[in-house]
Amino acid sequence: MLNDNYALLPVISAFLVFIGCIGIFIWVAIVLYLKNKWMLLLEDNLDNGVRFYSLNVFLAMQGVLHYSTVFLCKYQAKRYGMDKKIKTIPLGVQRKFIFSFALFMFSSFLMGLSVFITEVILV
Repeated sequence: MLNDNYALLPVISAFLVFIGCIGIFIWVAIVLYLKNKWMLLLEDNLDNGVRFYSLNVFLAMQGVLHYSTVFLCKYQAKRYGMDKKIKTIPLGVQRKFIFSFALFMFSSFLMGLSVFITEVILV
């Protein structure tokens, strides 16, 4: 009887991976949008014109997560010396970066939960 309860777990695990992968693909599309539209503004205002994160897509992914944490946490902003400069960035742009961060973390959580189900519960 106990095995009947675990019969649905592989299907749930596969569904979580599928939804997580869809979320990551959507996140990459959002990163491309943010890179092309807003990354130069952030680099000019927050990093004094140093254009590192807008060089390619992989660095843009890291840059989106970096700027998101700066917008989310005042400690991070103070740590990187951006606490006063954040006020020059429009709130709508900050919310786009924070939404991108939340989507990435949620998708990663779903895929991690799938690994946990597969490797810990089903073993």
